[in-house]
Amino acid sequence: ARQVVRRAVVGSAPGDSEILSALTPREVQVLRLIARGLDNTAIAQELFLTKRTVQNHISNIYGKLGVASRTEAALLALRHGLGAASSEDSA
Repeated sequence: ARQVVRRAVVGSAPGDSEILSALTPREVQVLRLIARGLDNTAIAQELFLTKRTVQNHISNIYGKLGVASRTEAALLALRHGLGAASSEDSA
C-alpha cells in the first residue's frame, strides 16, 4: 500500500505550488495534519479549535486546491512534503 501512495505522490501537477500558496498558514497546518492521517476531532484538539472550525478550514482547503476528497488533499500535501511530523504543527 505504501508503494502505491509513494507512486501517486512522486509526480507533481503543474501549478501545485501556486495553489498551496493560496492557503492561509492555519489551512496549511490543517492540511499537514490531514496528510498525517488525523481526523477532524484530533485536528481540533491538536490546534485548539472547535470541530466546526476545522470543518470550515477543510471546506476552504478543498475549494482552494480544487479537490473533492480528503484523500486528494492528503496526496497533494504529501507531494509537497506537508505530511511529515514537525514541531510547527503544535506551534
